[in-house]
Amino acid sequence: MAFDMTRFMDVWNAHDVDGIMAQMTDDVVFEPSFGPEPWGARYAGRAAVRAGVERNFRNIPDIRWDELRRFVGESHAVVEWLTTGTPKDGRPFKVEGCDILTLRDGQICGKRSYRKAQL
Repeated sequence: MAFDMTRFMDVWNAHDVDGIMAQMTDDVVFEPSFGPEPWGARYAGRAAVRAGVERNFRNIPDIRWDELRRFVGESHAVVEWLTTGTPKDGRPFKVEGCDILTLRDGQICGKRSYRKAQL
């Protein structure tokens, strides 16, 4: 089963949590690009990932990702994006970054996000 990057981007931009989770394995590990650790944060398993995704959409209700480039292979995919949004307690932002996806049977079993820092 091939991974559908267009669908991946569409469900994130629609804030469709069920659609996002449908693309992930039960044992998925998601490392967003922000958090207290050098790798950001780490959510392991569907319940933890769902909670993290829902929290992100609550905190940044207008967040979106515009695709710049992509690569999709059998076991890995990379998408570079420009993300924009306005956190409820902050100023609007615009930053480039990427997701490195590890795939198994056309689903995401690992999602590591990286973004450029703004100083």
